[in-house]
Amino acid sequence: MARCSEGGAHAWGHNGVGAVMQDTYGSPADPVFFLHHAFVDRNFRIWQNKNSARVNSINGRDGGGNPLTLDTTVNVQDMRPTVRIRDILDTTGTTLCYKYNY
Repeated sequence: MARCSEGGAHAWGHNGVGAVMQDTYGSPADPVFFLHHAFVDRNFRIWQNKNSARVNSINGRDGGGNPLTLDTTVNVQDMRPTVRIRDILDTTGTTLCYKYNY
């Protein structure tokens, strides 16, 4: 999913809009950014729904090459509390607590 999304819909959304959306650090300043990422998140959830194991398993490596586990922490510069991947893989869980209506 990551390879398909990052090299496809996610990148195309940023680069297709252009201007500020193409700037890695500036793109959150564009209001379209949030609509775009909601769409990317929705696509990820649809992918997860095709196989229930995708909601409680992970593989791959982080940007530093370290293996990801369900206990790998996610920190967004302390703008939000640090969480584990297991806490946010399922959007309907207690950490995120939302679902998409298809």
